[in-house]
Amino acid sequence: MKAKILPLKHQIVFLISTLGICILIVSLNSMQSYSKLQTTTIKNNQELISNQVLQSAERNYEEIKNIASSIAYNQLVQQYLMETDADMKLTSYQHVINFMNNSKTLNKSILDVAILGESQNAANLSGDISIYSSLYNELPDDNLPIYFLDKTTLTIGDNRYTCQIAAMPIYQLSTTTANFIGVLFIAINPSIILGDNLLANSSIPNELLYVNSNQELILGDEKLFDAIQKSQTEKDSFNIVNNGQTYNCQRFHVKTAEGTLYTLVNQSVYSQKIRLMVLRQSILIIITFIIAVILLLTFFKPITQSLEQLTEIMNKISSGKRTALNERIAIDSRKRYCKEVYSIATSFNEMLNETNRLNHDIFDTYTKMYELEMINRKTEIAFLRSQINPHFLYNTLTLICGMASMNESDGVINIAQALSQIYRFSIKGDDIITVRKELEIAKAYIMIQTTRFEDRFTVEYDFTEEVFDALVPKMVIQPLVENAILHGLEKSLKKGHLTLGGRRNPIDNTLVLWVYDTGVGMSSDSLVHIRKLLEDTSVNRSDNIKSNFEQIDFNNQDSLGLCNVNSRISLYYGKLYSLHIDSEENVGTNIQIKIPFNINTASIE
Repeated sequence: MKAKILPLKHQIVFLISTLGICILIVSLNSMQSYSKLQTTTIKNNQELISNQVLQSAERNYEEIKNIASSIAYNQLVQQYLMETDADMKLTSYQHVINFMNNSKTLNKSILDVAILGESQNAANLSGDISIYSSLYNELPDDNLPIYFLDKTTLTIGDNRYTCQIAAMPIYQLSTTTANFIGVLFIAINPSIILGDNLLANSSIPNELLYVNSNQELILGDEKLFDAIQKSQTEKDSFNIVNNGQTYNCQRFHVKTAEGTLYTLVNQSVYSQKIRLMVLRQSILIIITFIIAVILLLTFFKPITQSLEQLTEIMNKISSGKRTALNERIAIDSRKRYCKEVYSIATSFNEMLNETNRLNHDIFDTYTKMYELEMINRKTEIAFLRSQINPHFLYNTLTLICGMASMNESDGVINIAQALSQIYRFSIKGDDIITVRKELEIAKAYIMIQTTRFEDRFTVEYDFTEEVFDALVPKMVIQPLVENAILHGLEKSLKKGHLTLGGRRNPIDNTLVLWVYDTGVGMSSDSLVHIRKLLEDTSVNRSDNIKSNFEQIDFNNQDSLGLCNVNSRISLYYGKLYSLHIDSEENVGTNIQIKIPFNINTASIE
């Protein structure tokens, strides 16, 4: 199996991608482990704090119970509740108030202490005594030593407190029978007695709920308590949902007060905190990875750029783009390079320099050879033109002699001027001219021939406007016109017609010129013979043009002009361009020239 070859850049990208995937897998695994650890830690902390709250509640309620007993069965309190004398009642009242004040300081959760007796004797430290009066007759008849009643709102000074009332029946100590003499009330701040300051100091988002024996909420959020009641679960650890937030709830029984304690942890909040911590770690890892990638790319970039330049230049050279030989691999002295790459780039640049030097030497040699070839080609073209000019002169002088013998001086002058124009045009000026100028010479020639043959034929010109500025070799239309008149129209017994035309073919951007006559035409054998002569005199053949012309019968004027024009076109434009001739006996002949359409002489070599 053939090994797969990858560019260095792709291999670097693959390496970085693999490294990134490995880092991602390790990071995800670490974050997952971290998330599990945090969740486990939070649950353990919740249990620890919940147990601390439970212990604080049990301890405080037990302490409240003991304080209530010490107050209810104090001798001063007993005497005051049973006192009927007004003076003695006032004295005892002050002693009782002082005693209750001292007892209140024994526990921070106590807000108020009050006593109400059967003899209507009453005393309290603060708040509204009527609150206790309404509770006096509502005590349950369960014969319990102390009752922890429902939630009550108590106003003390300018502050309002939501408190729980502890009530203890008071019995006379001096008798053998239990004589009921009054009730002791203690107003308790449930948030202190339950020790919720433990939750306030915790970093975990906790909620605390306390419910008395009557399943009345004493402390906490009522909506959370409603959600707990709706769950209707008997488990001591369960989850509830409130306002889109998920809470983990743990339930504990407070034996001393016969109440129920609920501690709740907002899982949505600490899950969000964990996600935020994970996100921060992810961002840190991504930033670190990006920095590492940037450093890696910065190190490899000069290497890949140099190799890409090397590959690009070599591909251009192999595809034949010679301009690539002038390009070089850029080496910046301010950048760091691998030693091997630097050596390759330097050696390759030196190789291109040496190649350019050799190319210049070869180019100079070929230039000299090309100049020699052009000199030879111009010599051959001059030879062809020398074959054409005597032919023009001979025919025209014959016509002038005939007109002079008939004393047609004006005609002689016109024809002499036309002959002078043609002759001067053929031996002077540029080799490449416009169709407009070439057509002027053809018209001068046609004027001479129409004078000679009078009304033997008519002439029509069919050229588009853009053709007049196109470039053609000098003296290519006139020989074709001459051939059409002398060998087509002149030999015909009927009146003929001569058409000269030109078009640009937009498909291949070529110039098409034609000369069509309605003369005698050619037989099929003569047409084959003419076409063979045109092929033999084309520069496509490897023989010298002069050696080809030596094989032509120059007395046969029917082929000389065509061969000359065909050879000149081939010399100027190459093997793809030559004359094309169609003819039918007793119908006419059409000769067509097809050359590149150009209006810039510099483009024709």
